[in-house]
Amino acid sequence: MLDMDIINAAMRNQNLTPEAAAQRRAENEANAKRTELNQEDFLTLMLTQLKHQDPFKPMDPAQQVGQLAQFSSVSGLAEMNKQISALTNSLRGNQVLDGAALIGRAVIATGNQIYLPEAEEGVARGPQGLVTVPGGASSVQLVVKDASGALVKTQALSTTKGIQAFSWDGITDSGAAAEAGGYKIEVIAKVGDENVSLTTSVAAHVSSVALDPATGGLKLDTDSLGEIDMRDVERVL
Repeated sequence: MLDMDIINAAMRNQNLTPEAAAQRRAENEANAKRTELNQEDFLTLMLTQLKHQDPFKPMDPAQQVGQLAQFSSVSGLAEMNKQISALTNSLRGNQVLDGAALIGRAVIATGNQIYLPEAEEGVARGPQGLVTVPGGASSVQLVVKDASGALVKTQALSTTKGIQAFSWDGITDSGAAAEAGGYKIEVIAKVGDENVSLTTSVAAHVSSVALDPATGGLKLDTDSLGEIDMRDVERVL
């Protein structure tokens, strides 16, 4: 035997306009998704509980206070999370704006790749860098090689212990001007009977900045070192 209530409900659903059917589906989905209590729901349930409690066995006041404190704590944390998220987004925006001030400027970071720009009359085009010279070094040499690994320049540097700045004017060992482009450098110090390759930091020009989607940190796109983290920058020139 057919259930007439089911049949009548199905017929009513069939008579709905597309707009009404879409609205009903949206309402059903919203009701299905609503699985959390908000502050108003919580207070309504508590008042209902108080109205229907056994007058001879009233609810423990301490338990009521505990429930209120627990809900207040959760509600406060949720609001705090929203504020922290908003603050984080704001700080990220400010970080990009601050990083934009570096575009067109040079920074120094650890690396051994340099970029030699086009020569300009009256303007030194030699890349700058830093190296820490160990104590007891009898000689320190800057070695410059091209992309193929061919030796381009060997230049003596100071043997004074500590951080030393160095630069290359773009002139090769033969006395000719090197072509603009990328070069690899190495600083070798002779300490006693050993030749030690020293860690170098080089200047690189910033062309753009961006935020790392994984860490939220600022990234700098440079001409010689590629993409580097802002936290790796040692100096801004």
